[in-house]
Amino acid sequence: MADANQSRQHRYRGRRQRRGGGRGGERRSASHGNPAYRSTERPVSQHDSYGGGGHRRDVDDQTGEQIGRRNSDNQGHDSFGGRAHSRNRSLNRQDPNQNYQGARPKREIRPTGYRRLEDYIHLDFFKVVYMPTTNCNLKKKCYRRLEELLSKEKEEILMQVLATGFGFQKLLNEDNINRDMCALILRAIVSACECTTSRASLNSFLGKLQKSIFIKNIMMHHVMSLKNERNHRITYEVEIQDIITVIWTLVEKLPSSTHELKASLLLLQPTIDELVGEGLISECCLERYKELNEYFHAVENTQGENEKSVRRKKVNVDEETPPPDDFRAISIFPTLYDLTADHRPYLRRNKLDGSYDNVDHYLDVQFRLLREDLVRPLREGIREYLQHKDDKHRRITDIRVYNDVTIEYPVCSHDCILYRVRFDVSRLKGVRWQSTKRLIYGSLVCLSPDDFQTVCFATVANREVKDLENGFLEIKFENDVDFGLNERHYTMVETSSFFEAYRHVLHSLQEITETSMPMRSYIIKARHEVDAPSYLRHNRNMTYDLSPLVDGTTKLLVRIAGNSWPTATALQLDDSQFDAVRTALTKEFAVIQGPPGTGKTYIGLKIVHALLHNSECWTIDAARARVKHSPIFVVCFTNHALDQFLEGIHSFQPTGIVRVGGRSNSETLKSFNLTQLRQKARERKELPISILNRKRDILRDMHALRDVMNLAEERIKVTTTGVIGEIYLETWMSDDHYELLTQFEVNSDNAVVAWLGLAGNNIASDIVFDDIQNIVHDPDEEQTEEENEEMDFAEEADLLTEQRLVDIDDVKGEKVNVKEIDRIKNTVRRQLAYDPLKQFADEDGFQLAGDKKTRSQYLKKRLHSSDKMTEIEAARVGNIWNLELNDRWGLYRFWISKYCNYERQTLFQNQANYDALGKELQEVRLEEDLRLMRDAKVIGMTTTGAARCRNMLQRIQAKIVIVEEAAEVLEAHIVSSLTEGCEHLILIGDHQQLRPNPAVYNLAKQFNLEISLFERMVKNGMDCQRLDIQHRMRPEISSIMKNYFYKGLLDAPNVLQYGNIKGVSSNMFFIEHNQFETAVNDTLSKSNIFEAEFLVNFCKYLIQQGYEPSEITILTTYTGQLFQFKKIMKSKFFKGVRVCAVDNYQGEENEIILLSLVRSNAAGKIGFLKEKTRMCVALSRAKKGLFCIGNMKLLATQDENWNKIVKELRQKKMLGPTIRLCCQNHTNTSVEICELSDFTKCPEGGCNVPCISRLKCGHVCKLPCHPYDPEHKEVICREACVRVTCPMGHPCRLKCFQKCEKECKVSVTKCLPCGHNQKVPCFKDVSTVACSSACPKTLECGHACKERCSQPCTSRCQQIVSKLWPCGHNGEYKCYVDDPLKCSHPCGFSLKCDHTCEGKCGDCKNGRLHQQCRSKCGRTLVCGHECLEPCTRNCPPCSKPCENRCVHSKCPRKCGDECTPCTMPCEWKCEHQTCTRQCGQLCNRDRCNEPCKKLIKCGHACVGLCGEPCPKKCRKCDTEELTAILFGNEEDPDVRFIELEDCGHVIESEGLDFWMDKKDEQQNDVQPKLCPACRTPIRRNLRYGNIIKQLQWDVECVKAKINGDKHQIDLDKEMLEIKISRVSDAESRRYLSIELKTLKTPDHVTDMKNKVQFLLELEKITKAGNGKICSGYVKFETKIKKELETCKQWILKPRNRFSEQLLEDISLELQRIKYFMELYVLKSILHTSKISKDELLDYLSTVKKRVAGVKPLIEGDIKTIHFCLKKIREKCGSIPGISDDERVQIVKAMGLSKGHWFKCPKGHVYAIGDCGGATTEGKCPECGSNIGGTNYQLREGNILAREMDGASYAAWSEQTNLANYGFNDIF
Repeated sequence: MADANQSRQHRYRGRRQRRGGGRGGERRSASHGNPAYRSTERPVSQHDSYGGGGHRRDVDDQTGEQIGRRNSDNQGHDSFGGRAHSRNRSLNRQDPNQNYQGARPKREIRPTGYRRLEDYIHLDFFKVVYMPTTNCNLKKKCYRRLEELLSKEKEEILMQVLATGFGFQKLLNEDNINRDMCALILRAIVSACECTTSRASLNSFLGKLQKSIFIKNIMMHHVMSLKNERNHRITYEVEIQDIITVIWTLVEKLPSSTHELKASLLLLQPTIDELVGEGLISECCLERYKELNEYFHAVENTQGENEKSVRRKKVNVDEETPPPDDFRAISIFPTLYDLTADHRPYLRRNKLDGSYDNVDHYLDVQFRLLREDLVRPLREGIREYLQHKDDKHRRITDIRVYNDVTIEYPVCSHDCILYRVRFDVSRLKGVRWQSTKRLIYGSLVCLSPDDFQTVCFATVANREVKDLENGFLEIKFENDVDFGLNERHYTMVETSSFFEAYRHVLHSLQEITETSMPMRSYIIKARHEVDAPSYLRHNRNMTYDLSPLVDGTTKLLVRIAGNSWPTATALQLDDSQFDAVRTALTKEFAVIQGPPGTGKTYIGLKIVHALLHNSECWTIDAARARVKHSPIFVVCFTNHALDQFLEGIHSFQPTGIVRVGGRSNSETLKSFNLTQLRQKARERKELPISILNRKRDILRDMHALRDVMNLAEERIKVTTTGVIGEIYLETWMSDDHYELLTQFEVNSDNAVVAWLGLAGNNIASDIVFDDIQNIVHDPDEEQTEEENEEMDFAEEADLLTEQRLVDIDDVKGEKVNVKEIDRIKNTVRRQLAYDPLKQFADEDGFQLAGDKKTRSQYLKKRLHSSDKMTEIEAARVGNIWNLELNDRWGLYRFWISKYCNYERQTLFQNQANYDALGKELQEVRLEEDLRLMRDAKVIGMTTTGAARCRNMLQRIQAKIVIVEEAAEVLEAHIVSSLTEGCEHLILIGDHQQLRPNPAVYNLAKQFNLEISLFERMVKNGMDCQRLDIQHRMRPEISSIMKNYFYKGLLDAPNVLQYGNIKGVSSNMFFIEHNQFETAVNDTLSKSNIFEAEFLVNFCKYLIQQGYEPSEITILTTYTGQLFQFKKIMKSKFFKGVRVCAVDNYQGEENEIILLSLVRSNAAGKIGFLKEKTRMCVALSRAKKGLFCIGNMKLLATQDENWNKIVKELRQKKMLGPTIRLCCQNHTNTSVEICELSDFTKCPEGGCNVPCISRLKCGHVCKLPCHPYDPEHKEVICREACVRVTCPMGHPCRLKCFQKCEKECKVSVTKCLPCGHNQKVPCFKDVSTVACSSACPKTLECGHACKERCSQPCTSRCQQIVSKLWPCGHNGEYKCYVDDPLKCSHPCGFSLKCDHTCEGKCGDCKNGRLHQQCRSKCGRTLVCGHECLEPCTRNCPPCSKPCENRCVHSKCPRKCGDECTPCTMPCEWKCEHQTCTRQCGQLCNRDRCNEPCKKLIKCGHACVGLCGEPCPKKCRKCDTEELTAILFGNEEDPDVRFIELEDCGHVIESEGLDFWMDKKDEQQNDVQPKLCPACRTPIRRNLRYGNIIKQLQWDVECVKAKINGDKHQIDLDKEMLEIKISRVSDAESRRYLSIELKTLKTPDHVTDMKNKVQFLLELEKITKAGNGKICSGYVKFETKIKKELETCKQWILKPRNRFSEQLLEDISLELQRIKYFMELYVLKSILHTSKISKDELLDYLSTVKKRVAGVKPLIEGDIKTIHFCLKKIREKCGSIPGISDDERVQIVKAMGLSKGHWFKCPKGHVYAIGDCGGATTEGKCPECGSNIGGTNYQLREGNILAREMDGASYAAWSEQTNLANYGFNDIF
């Protein structure tokens, strides 16, 4: 839509410029043709138009609330009646963008005679407190308030109308507005639209305006009132033009507003027609309305369409090769056509001499060349990538490629939205991210998900080295892209171009017009005769005071435009400096060349000083009516040059400086940086209230959004650092999964940790331990830090980033709420159930491995893995505890992905609002900065800053512009920084040094893009003032400059007085060698290790001569060499030595320069060393000493300039393979240095002669000859110390230079209190020494203690001994191990499944509970797949994806699930027959055997059958393959073939028909038909569809049987739920209840029944022994309870099924524990009843041996135990034949009170009812004994059965009845 708007804008621009329009320039154009419209001052109508009326109700559009408003008759002006009450309508924030310059009223408005003005307008809008005053006075104040607004600048008007507290937006939503007030509102809207700089703020305002009642209703009535009302006070022309402007601006910027504006536009035509007819407005309005109407309908017709670009017609400026389109209509961003089309772009050379035809010609050339410099690397790189993308080892020359790029989530910066992206770094292991030019700030990247069929662009916004090493980056998208939650993978390509600079310069070139282009006669017409500045031309007698050029004390008045200037000597300048200063002050376009060392900056400062001192002369405007302040604008190429220049200005102008650029290292300029000035202005409250209010509103909204987004961002980040607790993931988990996960843990935050195997006591810990042990350590991570740190060089990446960053972004100005950020981080981090920051801090917190790094690697590997379950896979998971560990992590990552997607959605939903607010904030800051800069005397910017601040510069309109380093800056950059207000341009530079550096070499050389404006002016003959005296280089060095670069260059006297370089025979020397260079990985740069090592050794030598490190600079011509220096110079010794690339050192100097030329190769290539400009810079930086190393022979043969220099140097003996170093102490001694090893001849900077000086300590200096420290104040004596400080007479052990120790640490033998002798330090007291001898004690086991004498004896003997376990196995174990369950012998038991148990004896509980059989099942399932589950009785449903499919779709379920038949119409049809049924039903047609009549690709006839898919084989082309014998008929020439879709085999049709129809009588299993050639199941074939469907139905029946009847399963689950409720253990009950919900098949139900039954049995055993085992058997009671708990865990252990072996094992184990419990209950009875055990000893020992042992019970054991326990029960008086539970149930069922139960003589129990007394006799039904009695007396042998109910006496005895009950029973 934006493109469509743009094209429409171009389509109508021409007519609007001719006839006038709603924008600034267009209004001015209109004013020339119409006197009525020319005036920008008008009175506002003062006629009566306020109406009133009763109340009526209306409904708010957004809230739905009713609003009271006054009625009006809607007639004439009365329709704008007053309003009593209204509610504010909330408006959504928009992002508008348009400008318009218009009129503002100045005459006072005096409405009279109106009632209740306050009824229709909000008082807060006018900031008037309502007081009982006259309506007239109130109205005056209201109108004045709007007039005051209109009298302000357009930028402030826009800020005011947007400010919440001002109330203008409320006014726009009033229902009834007076006609005159409506006119004022239109004026305010037009004025706000005139703001051309604050586009985002304007967009926001227009968005609110579009939705306002004013646009929807009021403006329409206002148009009608203009038609109907006649009053001489109404300026119809202006009001109609305002309405047209408002409509045009809204439609142009917000095309969607056509709906709201249509009514107003329709009413406007009859109004204009009538007013034109009456002569009240001019024809201009009508013409403009017609243009608006046409444009309006064009926008309406193209809504929602992608309109093609419509280029504006343009007069050809070059008839030979006219441009194909208007450069102003070309997109600044590269388009897809630019990147992929195979075409040659239209380009013209930058003219080196001669003029351009006009401004458009010039701008077109510059624009296209600069844009091509941006686009070509991308275009050619992408083309090369697409051609060779399969060659992973190929290096793409123009771009860098990053694969597998994903958009992670948006990130809030201080004023915009960035995106965090992730890219694959596996191929970038060798990249040094701290130094590489890859992905530096501002670089342009292009992303594409589809091999550049579609693209989007972004720039690098945040570059953290650690993030890059891990593959993370933050970028800012430069075009609107809606990513949402897509998970697409992109290819990202990067070009190192700084897009921000290109963007602003290109945009500036498009905005410059014929009239706004400054210095046209010089830049366009190449005129070399330069005029005086316009402010001098208007006053030729203007006088300057030039005293600042001398001493500044005495005035030195000079008529600046005259010839009566003082002499150069009088001004303390040389002749060339005088000419340069005079030209700069008197010519409007000055070019000053400064060869190296001539003082370009010095002269530039003199010029600035003179201009500032006489500012009142040039700040006066052309008409001399008033002084208009204008700052001097200084532009520099680098931050260093800018700092240097501004520091010089600060020396004579201590205030009024503003610096805008990258990071400044100058403390002097710190207070003048833009960010500091902002802060001071805020503190002093100097800014207008409108700006402060608007900024406050924006920041409030941004902070609210940022808090929400930061919280979401932190939640996403924390998922990669630890494990999120399940309570935070519950929303993203199914209910079943959540309940299963939390079943065991009391603290639910730890459940997910245990489940993932990160808890030490979890069942998966052993698996995790194995995983950790298998982690391969990255050797890179194990590297230790080297002893000496690397020197802190300014890396190339850092330098580029510094240059690109500009401090207009108020990052520090906005206070970051650090506490809030920390609070968010801490809050989010509490979501971690497993936090490595806490876990790894404690060595005991993780018991799986001792190495914290290993644990960290394990967790990092798990958290960062991209392997996660899909939605379908997660839904199919039943019991999550049954999953393998890898599957658990896959499921966890699925939950995390949903969790993160939700948070990403929050970020994506808020990003547009945040971005819109950020743009508004930038514009408000622009207004803030503008007020700071307008008051400045000097504004300094880098070229990058100037490009970004063009809007600001346009409004400042600096008259004087000074460009330092102008020869290094692209011409387009300089031109874009000039404004139409520029009257005086001074270029200072040197075109013989470094030129501009375009990205494309071809454009630089063939199209002259490297030629700066400075050099072009020189080549065109403009007077260039060259400075001729250099003040830097000594004569030997400057001779090169004078002879080969600058003829006539002179030396200043000061350079003749330099002393010689100490320790070297020559002050300038070139060392030649033939050591080859090496290529630098990841870059196209080069390095030379020999040169690097040589210069580092030489640098060390020079420092040893006494030079300060800061006096030495090492330069290199290639940035790749910097890394070599950094690797070598790691000592603090070199701290202060600067190492830099030549290109980054222009304009700087040092005492000694060491230069590495790098290039040396067999191919004879010297690269850009042949460029004369670089040679000039490299050889002119030194003041006193220049030492260069390189392959001089190669250079001389490859370049003529080098050849001449080399010849001269050889003649002067300043070049050779060796350099002679001279000893300062022994003047006759020298060393010839050729190889690196030669430096060992002067190890300390002198020679090898020993130094014999005596040190203060009395020792002789052991160093070889050293010129440094001749007084030996800093020499360290390393002789042994001779001082004695020990009472025992031991000598000091330290060196002489070290301070003697207070405590003697000589080792001596002393006897310790324990009796052992031990060596200890001399000063140690023996009572404080811990004895390290072996402990002499013997442990209880008989083994010697292994600890030290001073340590406690070990409690667990670690001696390895041989042990024989009760299970019969023996082995080597630690002595302290006494648990038979530790037996590690293989179990080897033959399980019921006939497999051998693979567990260990101890793990199988010594054979009582065997491990689940893990042998592979291997049986073929009904679906045809192999069963992958471990050994089981009944195979579970197949878990593989279902392979059933038809021509319409594929079954999405698992293979074991029942398939849903396809209901689509059957596709089996041919010209003879058609099936009319559904696809899933049996077909109602026969097979067609007619031959297929089609031709296949080769042109031969198809060998298939009619209606069947044509086989890919041809009878003629594939004869051998097609006639291979399978069924025997293949060679028949008329035979037809069928191609099977599943495997692709082509088979003879008759044989295949027989094969498919054949039924195997012997096969009872349901199996799919298989391909006769490859045995692949046939699942897709229409011809055999009925056979396939029939088999599928059979399979579905089997599946249904396996999966069971859902209704029956639900009934079984209900019954199980009842049984589970009977389980008393809450933990077990909770687990079973959760697992119950996951049951899906009958087998699952059966297993659950077994679990419940086992648990109920286990609880019976527990109850049977509760409180019945006496204290003497506590040890055994504990053992029994432990075994019960183990058995319970074994029953509840997560598993897929119960095997037959396991069922038997658990049953026998429960039986054993039951007997075990009963044994000790009975023994307790014997013990408490004091019954003799003598006759029971055999029984007791027999039972104990079988139940307390380790071996499992066998059938014979059970019978024996049962018999023995019966005998023991009889002796104990226990009730034979019934269990304790049965006894309780019997007593409860009978309902008898205590004392009613008796026993016959043989112990059989019976009951007596009624009162319990014996009144009758009978026979025992068991044994026939007499029972009962008479007269309440029992027969002999019958006794009370106390064991039944615990009674002490018979119930019938009233005297003793109370004894049966305790006091607690009674009361």
